[in-house]
Amino acid sequence: MKQHITILALLTSLLMLTACGRTIENSSTAEDAAQQATQSASDAENSEDTAEETLNETDEETDAETVEEAADETSPEAAAETAEETAAETPEETEAEKAAETEAETVTETAAAQTEAATEEMNGAPDSDFASIAGDWYIDGDPAQGLLHLEADGTFKSYRPEGFLEASGEIRYEAEEIEGTTNYWYRLYDNGGEYFLGFADDGSSVKTDLYVGNGATPHYQKFGVGGILDDGRGPGEEFVGTWGCGRATLEITQQTDTDFHATIWWSDSAAAHVEWEYPLTYRDGKLVCTGSASKTYVEYASPDAEPEKTVEYTDGSGEFSMQGAGVVWNDLTEHSGNDMVFNNTLPE
Repeated sequence: MKQHITILALLTSLLMLTACGRTIENSSTAEDAAQQATQSASDAENSEDTAEETLNETDEETDAETVEEAADETSPEAAAETAEETAAETPEETEAEKAAETEAETVTETAAAQTEAATEEMNGAPDSDFASIAGDWYIDGDPAQGLLHLEADGTFKSYRPEGFLEASGEIRYEAEEIEGTTNYWYRLYDNGGEYFLGFADDGSSVKTDLYVGNGATPHYQKFGVGGILDDGRGPGEEFVGTWGCGRATLEITQQTDTDFHATIWWSDSAAAHVEWEYPLTYRDGKLVCTGSASKTYVEYASPDAEPEKTVEYTDGSGEFSMQGAGVVWNDLTEHSGNDMVFNNTLPE
């Protein structure tokens, strides 16, 4: 019995030792497995880092290659090759452009030649400086019909019989060819470029008659030197007299051979008027006042009252010039007399 118990105890111990051995073995195996898993994870992380570095290196190499290719494409050699290819592909367009440029140059040269020829023709034409028509002209020589004033510099002014400016502008000397015959004309255009009137040139160097159109009416006659009413008076004497223009009256008297005096009365109302006084000197065909003219406003409170006078200035300037049979007043202080021509209403 004791032997059986001893054997059983031995067997039990043996079984227990076997179980413990298996447990220890299993524990070592698990620990090894954990260590292997940890190592695998580390290896995986290292692989990812390596892969990312490889990818970055690949991207950098790709970017560098792209930049290099772009530089190659924009290099002078590549641009030249592209230009040659484009030129080779569009020879017809290039030739067409050259033809168009040549045609434009030809047209420009032709126009320039025509302009030069026309200029030479006009320069060779008589009286292109308008000297032969310069002066003062009246219809049929009658000052009551209005004044046409022509200047040698190619400008004109036309005044109505009342003395007010009707038109002003430039004179053009133009050629006109009809059935192989070239005729020359003095044509007047106003400041707006509109045709005013014209005269045919008869070819004479001194003119005393001008006919509107081709020998038609009206007929203008020159006034003054070389024309009608050339009375041979001395310098400045033609200004002397009493002149009128609208509501204004001008009186000019002669003080000495070269000194004159002018007074202008301009009605403002039935009870008021303006007076200008000008001490004048004859100079270069004009009567001139520099810095000594006066302007006064005169008003009557009643017909029997003394006038009330208000002096507006005493240091004014002005000048008077002849235009045909009339006197032009140039107020250099306030420009009150612009475009006014005074006619001789009461000659002395």
